[in-house]
Amino acid sequence: MMSQNVSFLNLGVAQWLVEKLKAIGIKEPTEVQKAAIPAILAGKNVIVQSPTGTGKTLAYLASLLTNVKHETKDLEVLILVPSRELAMQVLRQLKEVADNIGAVPLIGGANPARQLEALKEKPKVAVGTPGRIAELLQKRKINGQAVRAIVVDEVDKMLEQGFMEDVKKVFKATLKTRQVLFFSATVPPEVLENAGSFMSEPQFIQTGEGRRTPSTIKHVYFTCNERNKTQTLLKLYRIYRPEKALVFINRNEGVGPLAGRLQELGLNAVGLHSDLAQPHRKEVLEKFRQGKADLLVTTDLLARGMDIPGVDVVFNFDLPVDEEHYLHRVGRTGRAGKKGTAISFVTEEQKFIMAKYQKLLQTSIEHMGIAENRVFPIDYRKKKEKKHRQLYRKKDG
Repeated sequence: MMSQNVSFLNLGVAQWLVEKLKAIGIKEPTEVQKAAIPAILAGKNVIVQSPTGTGKTLAYLASLLTNVKHETKDLEVLILVPSRELAMQVLRQLKEVADNIGAVPLIGGANPARQLEALKEKPKVAVGTPGRIAELLQKRKINGQAVRAIVVDEVDKMLEQGFMEDVKKVFKATLKTRQVLFFSATVPPEVLENAGSFMSEPQFIQTGEGRRTPSTIKHVYFTCNERNKTQTLLKLYRIYRPEKALVFINRNEGVGPLAGRLQELGLNAVGLHSDLAQPHRKEVLEKFRQGKADLLVTTDLLARGMDIPGVDVVFNFDLPVDEEHYLHRVGRTGRAGKKGTAISFVTEEQKFIMAKYQKLLQTSIEHMGIAENRVFPIDYRKKKEKKHRQLYRKKDG
């Protein structure tokens, strides 16, 4: 068992990178970093599963940046992610810890000419969506033979139908000797079964003691009908008073109207969904990041991998389609050891879904009610009422 006070230097991370990490306040590795970094530095192919907010991105960045060959001009590392927003976030974190290493975003919807110009600067790392990276490999704008490592972040999403073909094209354009790293909060059996198509002899690393969600998140749900959802959200927003809150709904077309309605009710809300033009998406996200908006209405576009500091409440205005989507949504809060609250709105008919999620995710999701500008556990109220009834019966007897 690895010592609890192990340092990044002990793990094998380069001295210059350890100094960079210290400068931004990162002094000790997390559990997943302790487990994954030595394996990656040893050149092993890995599949890493760890709850959201535990430091998976830094686990692979610290390892790969340590191994970068500064004496060559080749693009060595490809990091594949499912969305433009996540690509920019990974790039932002990379620049924060290693501004001395060239890195380029390669994403759909961005200016191709600008990306080609950036590639001429001979970056060591490319972060992007599989479609654009596959296209550039096919056009020989990237030398696939020089790629030494491929990271597939949010791998459970990336091996789904919409991404799988492009991911395969990326792998096909590179040498079989390259290192492969799969990362996600959820690694379903089918990912493990398909891993052999992408890598040989993978090492499976799982941290979090079997928990599907971080212990820093408190999960609660409130029953309300569809008509009362917006008013319920307003009440809860005023009770919880979050620094930043995310509101997840299921349909793109509902984002604008809900954000507009919340603005009418006096909340500083903005909306973001996948149909918005890329510059507008970037503008909205930056506004929320910088605290110029307190509440962001969005879809599952932002449910995966995004790390927005200060999000202390996540509202499931619409219930997610399954427990995996629930897991990724609520993982936007309670990150890096900070506390967060996940609040779901359900109808009476949907209560069984919360029981199902509770069982599948091995976590408590408490049924709560609202009264006089405060919240209370429904089960506690029921027990109290039952006790009062028993006392009255004794008095009457």
